[in-house]
Amino acid sequence: MASVAHLEYELGFELYEILPDAILAVDQHGVIRYANRQAGRLFGQEPATLVSTPVEALLPEHLRKRHIAHRAKYNLEPGRRPMGRGLDLVARRADGTTFPVDIMLNPLKHLAEPMVLAVVRDMTDIRALEEALRQARAAFEEFYEQPPDATILVDENGKIDRVNEAAEVMFGFSRERMIGQSIEMLVPEHFRDRHVAHRAHYMKDLKTRAMGANLQLFAQRADGSEFPVDIMLSPMEIDQRRLALAMIRDITERKRAEARVQWLMREVNHRAKNILSVVQAMAHQTRAGLGQEFVSEFEERIRGLSASYDLLANNKWQNVPLAELVRVQLAHFADLLDDRIAVGGPDFWITSAAAQTIGMSLHELATNAGKFGALSTDAGHVDIAWRLERADDDGHRFTMEWSESGGPTVVAPTRHGFGWTVLCQMTKMLLGADVTLEFASAGVLWCLACPADRVRQGEDSTQPKLAEHLIDARS
Repeated sequence: MASVAHLEYELGFELYEILPDAILAVDQHGVIRYANRQAGRLFGQEPATLVSTPVEALLPEHLRKRHIAHRAKYNLEPGRRPMGRGLDLVARRADGTTFPVDIMLNPLKHLAEPMVLAVVRDMTDIRALEEALRQARAAFEEFYEQPPDATILVDENGKIDRVNEAAEVMFGFSRERMIGQSIEMLVPEHFRDRHVAHRAHYMKDLKTRAMGANLQLFAQRADGSEFPVDIMLSPMEIDQRRLALAMIRDITERKRAEARVQWLMREVNHRAKNILSVVQAMAHQTRAGLGQEFVSEFEERIRGLSASYDLLANNKWQNVPLAELVRVQLAHFADLLDDRIAVGGPDFWITSAAAQTIGMSLHELATNAGKFGALSTDAGHVDIAWRLERADDDGHRFTMEWSESGGPTVVAPTRHGFGWTVLCQMTKMLLGADVTLEFASAGVLWCLACPADRVRQGEDSTQPKLAEHLIDARS
C-alpha cells in the first residue's frame, strides 16, 4: 500500500487543498486513501482520521449495503460520472447528521494502484433553493388555475405560453389548441393587424395595466362570436424569459346591465321632460289669469331646467362637470363666449342635486342679463368665476360669482319676484348657501358661498387639487 505522503504527491496535493469541494481518493476495496481539508470540514473530522476509513462510514447506515454493491459494479466498469445527474445522494457527518450531496467520480488509472477520485459537494443550500422554487411554482400553478377570469401567459413573440381552465371555457378552445399559437387567434379578425402593433409596442415597454381602463376591447370565441372584455396586463419573468400575464374578464353581462341602466336613465329623463311639458301646457292654458310675460318667463325657466336634465342624463344622473353645466346654461349666448363672457374656475364635478340648483340660477341670471343687463347691449360683459378655498374647519368652501359690467344702468327692483326666489331662497335652502344679490348701478353681482361637500361628493382623490388649473368654457 502506497504511503499517504507518496499518494498526495501523485495526486497533486497542493491543487486539491485549495479547491472548494471535498475531495477523496478511494481504493478498489472502498478504503479512503486521501482526504483534503475541505473533506474534513464537510464531514466534521480531521482529514487524517478519514484516511484508512471505509467510504461507507460517510453514508447513513441504511444505505451502506446498497452502496457496497454499487461500488463493486462501478469497479467492474469504471468511468467518469459528472455531477448533476439528478441522483438523490445523501452523506453522513461524524455527529450523525445527514445532508444532501452531489458527487463526481473519476477513475485514476495512472497510479500504481487504481483508485477513484470522488469530488463531494454539499447540496443543502441548493436543495433548499430548489424546494423554495418548487413551492413557488406550485403556488403559481395554484394561483394560475384558481382565478375565475381567463388567465393567459404570452411570450415576447406573441405566442401563447400557457392558459388556465377558465380560458378554455371562455374561448371554447382546449389548452393544447391554444398553446404555441399567436394570441391574435383570440382577437376578432378585423382587429388583428392593429393588435399586433399594440402588442409589439407593449412588449418593448412592459408595465402593469389594470382593468377598468375604459378601453373598448373585444375577444373572439372558437365559434367566431365576438364579446366585450376587460383585460389586466402584467409583466412577468419566468426562467429568464420575459412574458406578459393577461387576465381576461367577459363583461357581456355588465355591458347589458349598463345598457339597461342607460335606457332607464333616458326613459326617466324623457318622462321628467314630459312632466315639464305638461307644466308648460298648463301655464299656456291659464295665461289669461297669469299674463303673457309670466308665461314666457316660466317657459324659459322650464327649458333651462330641461337642459340641466339632459346633461345629468348624459352623465347617468351622477356627478357632472361644473364647466359643462355653465356652457349648457349659456348655450344661447355661445357666440359671446369669445370676448364678452369670461368663465373660469377649478375643473371639478358637482352632484346632480347641486347641478339642478346651480343650473336654474345660471339660467335665471343669463336670461335677465339678456333682457335687461349686460348682455342686452353690444358693450356689456359678464364674468363667471368659481373657486374652492380652505375653510377654518380644515374643510373646503365653494364660492361662485356672476358679475356684470358695461351694460345699462341697473335699477333695483321694487319687489322680489320668482327670479329672486330662485337665486336667493332656493340656493340657500338646497345648498345651505350664503347668497347675496346686488343691483349695483354698474351691473348685477350675484355671489354664492357654501361648504364644498354640498356641491360635490366628498374630498376624495378623484377631485382635482385646489387651484390645480383653470378651465375655459370656450374650449
